This record gives sequence, structure tokens and C-alpha cells, in this order.
Amino acid sequence: MDNNNINMDRSMSSITQIIWNGKKIILFISAIALISSLVASLLIKNQYKATATIFPPVANQVSKELLTENKQEGLTSFGETEEMEQFLQVLNSRTFKDMVISKLNLQEHWEIDPNIPEYKFKTYKEFDENIKIKATRYQSISIEVMDQNPQWSSEIANTVVDLSDSLMRSIKAQVAVDALKALEKQFKLVEQELTSLQDSLATIMANGIIDPERQAEKYYKEYLNALLKGNKSQLSILSKEVSKFGSFGAKHVRYTFEIDELSTQLNELRKNMVVARIEANQEIPTRFIIDRADIPDRKAYPKRSIIVITATLSALLFTILLLLLQEHLKQLRKSVR
Repeated sequence: MDNNNINMDRSMSSITQIIWNGKKIILFISAIALISSLVASLLIKNQYKATATIFPPVANQVSKELLTENKQEGLTSFGETEEMEQFLQVLNSRTFKDMVISKLNLQEHWEIDPNIPEYKFKTYKEFDENIKIKATRYQSISIEVMDQNPQWSSEIANTVVDLSDSLMRSIKAQVAVDALKALEKQFKLVEQELTSLQDSLATIMANGIIDPERQAEKYYKEYLNALLKGNKSQLSILSKEVSKFGSFGAKHVRYTFEIDELSTQLNELRKNMVVARIEANQEIPTRFIIDRADIPDRKAYPKRSIIVITATLSALLFTILLLLLQEHLKQLRKSVR
């Protein structure tokens, strides 16, 4: 056996002897820690946890999907990281917290005195401690609520779920209302311009220019035949008809093209107005509810056995450490002397 093993055996024997000599102190302090931690754990009020899970949709306007044939994403597709982060930002905003607090009168439930100076600070602190809104690795959002009353924990969690949809709809509606006003204004302008062009085209058609291309081809053929036959009366009549194309033909073509363009533009504006009107009326949900919170039937905290075991073991180890330290100091004093 080498020197290292001999020294290690001596050290272990020395430590064992110190622990054995101080066994009464160790047992006494451990017993005190056991009793104290047990009493302390019994004084801690039970907390019940309720959990709800929601998914945000993709960022596309889901109302627009209702009007299109290709429904690949939007109304029935879960959002990803970007949508989840946006939703979390809304749910962790002070505006949203105020909505939940006001809806359930949580200040009274949490027994916060409204007359103290730090009234709001304590309310928000209590909210952040008891209500955890966080992202999961599956791109969903988890709402966890801890409360002494199991029914209250469930009610708070479900209120968060319901109000999250209300606030998101309200935010989208603010933008959609302004967008709808702008679209309606543009629609009227385009409609007025289209009406003006249609009136101008009607005036040209009243002068006999219905289909310039076909009419011109027909008249030029008849004019050429009359010219070859030397029919002067027919040539005079045809000359008047042909002369109309010089002043009205180009306008007819231009007006027709512009009317087609404006009609297409008007149809697009009409579709966008329908989308904006649906968004403004807040008719489409802004989240998927995966799990609503049920009333928990068992406490989530405290774990009394864990508290007692942890406290007792900590006291035991700390006492042994102190005994070893005390013995080490004695040895140092002897060596100094």
C-alpha cells in the first residue's frame, strides 16, 4: 500500500471518528431542522395550478383566406416563431394585464390595499408571480396560473385565454378600420373616374362608333368598291362615316382600355374592402385554443416532503462541515504551539 492510500485511509478514519464523536450534536440539530421544516411547510398555504394552451395563427389575414380558393395557410394553420413572439408581446403588455385585473377584480382577490402608494407595483408583481405566460418549444403559448383557490386558478387562466382574443381583435380592428376608410375613399374616386369614362364612351358610341376595328374594315372595303365603280353619292356618304374614325376612333380605343383597367382595379378594391370590413368587425378568432384550464383537483405547491428532506439534509451536512472545521482549527492551534 503506497503513502497516498495510507494517508487517505487515515483521513477517512479521522473524519469518521469526528462524526461519531459529534453524533449527538448532529442528531440534535437534524431533529430541530426536521421539526422546524415540517412546521414551516405546514404553515405554507396550498397553491393550485391551472394550465391553458393556445396557438396563434399565421400572420396572413385569415379573413382574406375566406374569399380565396387556395387556402394553404391562414385560417387553419398554426403560427410559427414570429407570430408566437408577437402574441407573447401582447399578452405581456400592461394593457392586457390591466384588462385581466379589471375583469376579475384581482386586487381584491389578492387582498391588495388600493390606498397604499405602491398599489400598482404590488398588483403587477402579484400578477407576474402568479400568472406565467410563456412560449413552449412547440411554438404554442402556455398560460400557468397559481392560486390558493383551485376554482380561481382555472377562472384566471381561462379569462387570460378569452381576453387575449379580444385584445388581438381590437388591435387588428384599429388598423382595419383605418384601412377600410382609405379603401372606401379610393373606391369612390375610381368609381367616379370610371363613370366619367363610361359617359364619354357612350357619347362616342352615340355617334355610331361601336366597334372601330370592324367598322373601319367594313367601311374601307365599301369605300374602295364605290371608288372603283365611281359611285360618287356612295363615296360622299362613306367619306362622312370614315371621317368619324379620325376624331372618335382613337378615343373609343383609349376609353375602352381605361375602362377595363379601372374595372379590374375596382374589383380588387371591392375584395379588399370586404376583407377589411371583416377584420374591422372582429369576426375571426385570433388564436386556436388547444386546452382550456380545468379546475385542479390536487395542489401543485408546496411539496412538503421535499421541503422537509431538503432542510434536514442541509442541516445535517452543515453540522458535519462545522464539526470538521472545528477539528481542523484545533489541529492548527496545536501545530502552532
